[in-house]
Amino acid sequence: MRSNCRRHRSPRKSNVILSNGTHASRRSGMWRSKRSTSSREKMSTSCGTSARISTRRVKRAIGATGTRAKAPSSIRSSSAAWSNSASSRRRATPARSRGNSEGPQMRFGSRQATAVAVVAIGSVAAFSATSPHIAARTRTLATTVNWPLHNLDLAGSRYSTLDQINRSNVKSLVPRWLFQHGVIDGVSNQTTPIIVDGTMYVTDSRGSVYAVDAADGHLLWSYDVTAKLGGGAREGYVFRNRGVTYGDGIVYAAGGSFIFALDAKTGKPVPAFGKEGQASVILDVLSQRYTDVRSAISMGYWFTTAPQYFNGVLYIGSTRSESHIPGGHVLAVDAKTGKVLWHFNTIPQDENDQGWDVAGPTWVGGERNGGGIWETAAIDPELGMLYTAVGNPFGDSSKRAGMNLFTDSIVALTLDTGRLEWYFQQTHHDVWDYDSGAPPILFDMQVRGRRVKALAEASKNGFLYILDRETGKPVHPIKEMPVPTDSAGAGESPWPSQPIPFTASGKPMEPVCPIEPLEIPAEQLAKSKPVPVFSPRRPNQISAPGTGGGTNYSPLSYSPRTGLLYVNAIDQPFNAGRGPKGYFSAYDPTTGELKWRKIFEGFGQAGSAVTAGDVVFVGTGSNIAGYFFAFDAKTGDELWKFNTGSGVFSSPSVYAVNGQEFVAVASGGGDRGRRGGDLILSFALPPR
Repeated sequence: MRSNCRRHRSPRKSNVILSNGTHASRRSGMWRSKRSTSSREKMSTSCGTSARISTRRVKRAIGATGTRAKAPSSIRSSSAAWSNSASSRRRATPARSRGNSEGPQMRFGSRQATAVAVVAIGSVAAFSATSPHIAARTRTLATTVNWPLHNLDLAGSRYSTLDQINRSNVKSLVPRWLFQHGVIDGVSNQTTPIIVDGTMYVTDSRGSVYAVDAADGHLLWSYDVTAKLGGGAREGYVFRNRGVTYGDGIVYAAGGSFIFALDAKTGKPVPAFGKEGQASVILDVLSQRYTDVRSAISMGYWFTTAPQYFNGVLYIGSTRSESHIPGGHVLAVDAKTGKVLWHFNTIPQDENDQGWDVAGPTWVGGERNGGGIWETAAIDPELGMLYTAVGNPFGDSSKRAGMNLFTDSIVALTLDTGRLEWYFQQTHHDVWDYDSGAPPILFDMQVRGRRVKALAEASKNGFLYILDRETGKPVHPIKEMPVPTDSAGAGESPWPSQPIPFTASGKPMEPVCPIEPLEIPAEQLAKSKPVPVFSPRRPNQISAPGTGGGTNYSPLSYSPRTGLLYVNAIDQPFNAGRGPKGYFSAYDPTTGELKWRKIFEGFGQAGSAVTAGDVVFVGTGSNIAGYFFAFDAKTGDELWKFNTGSGVFSSPSVYAVNGQEFVAVASGGGDRGRRGGDLILSFALPPR
């Protein structure tokens, strides 16, 4: 059996392109997950391969058993063993609730930038920093606590040290203000608010930036990028945009295929960055190889997420795999000038790209496309490393035989030069759209008496991978398990095994969502057949996960108080004939065991945030309905929920202004073919 953990160091001369130059039951060779018996909340309508890179050759690293404002508007209103029983049904039990509180459904119609101060249901009130409505156990807050980066910190922990809002009082949470920027596109509202020194920064789907007062939501300034995205027939594509980042007084937004630098106080472009505040960073890289390219978007490249900022450098990945791009690019950009310092191609195209010696032979047949990057990288300054997740390959699978590195992988690069240190592929030869789309999350933990610098990432293939970020080796066994290949079409070369995580005790790890089709309507079963996960895709099949999840782009969160990882995922099998369900789960990374799980109607596509008050916040829903939840971070008990009126497809942020803790989240839309939304909500305890 092939070892999955490898390390590589490319020869220095081609390392970088600088800006200047078995415990599983088997049946038909397959294993399946038993459906979870965890509780499901019926929502109310009220309210792969790991490798360490070597200069000599790729070495086997571990044994075969492991894989390596304006006018205000009004408010209107089980862990389970593995099983082959496909006929059983998921059992739902009532979710335990501690002071469940629902807000009213909120509907908003304004199409201009709007701020509304809200207390309880529509009443306007000022806030006093000396409000007595703070639990006795709460420490005194600093006047201001920021959320300055997309996932709060370089590790992507999404853990806030604030505890003014806690398990005992979160049931009293109310919307304090809302903001609408007025841009309604055909995609969901995915921005993550960042907050610095009392100002919140958000984006619309095109990347335009809005600065609002984080205490009351009134608009301070806005910057429209749409007029600056021209240059290609495809620049008019409705992008998805997940927010901005902040560094040294500057807000950085990735809109279209550009990075914009704006003065955080005024919103004015920073003249020294690129050309008057706009840097064509992807085009700068592409033009070194493709001399006739006029715009990055004409080749299918753009950004969907916020850059990462560290020590005067921006780090960002480009997408979109489905546009047939010749590899996604990880870019390091000088934050003062907009100049590209180094870049790494996730699909090496020839011997001039580092990693070619490893990845080159894994593409046979002519296709070398895909590998886009959907989310923000994580950084370990102590190790001098950057970690990013790479998306799926794209194109005719019969023309890309092999594992298709470095797609569907976590890659570890050095901060200074972008040298590839190690990689771990989660899905070999992907034909299912099983991206590694969520950002990696970094944390330290004790495992069997030793300190482990860990990394976790949840994939669209339905599995959670926990690695040692120093080496790329699995913390717990990850085994190459055989998968079906007999339904492959003519000319296709499916990979015969896939890397499946196991717990520390040797049991298959509970997937983040079902990996077999569940609750399929009878009429759908009459015309289509359920097949095991990783079966080559053929007509009239039903398979799980579908193309939308497992875990899509939603960031994980980690609490050092509970020691748990919080993961959101989607259960919507391919060709299922039914709508999605959200799976929100807490795992103990020291063992790989599932600790608790909540199951909901609607998409589980939102990221989470967890606090020192032992509360974890997450959203769910569809285009026409959505809830924002607060759970007990230790037990999973539902503590509070609020009906936002439309789906939550974004990640929340936690911050403090004037001694008051707030939780902010974007809400709006999501289903393909349906309009999105433009709502930003900020919640706090009611003033007294």
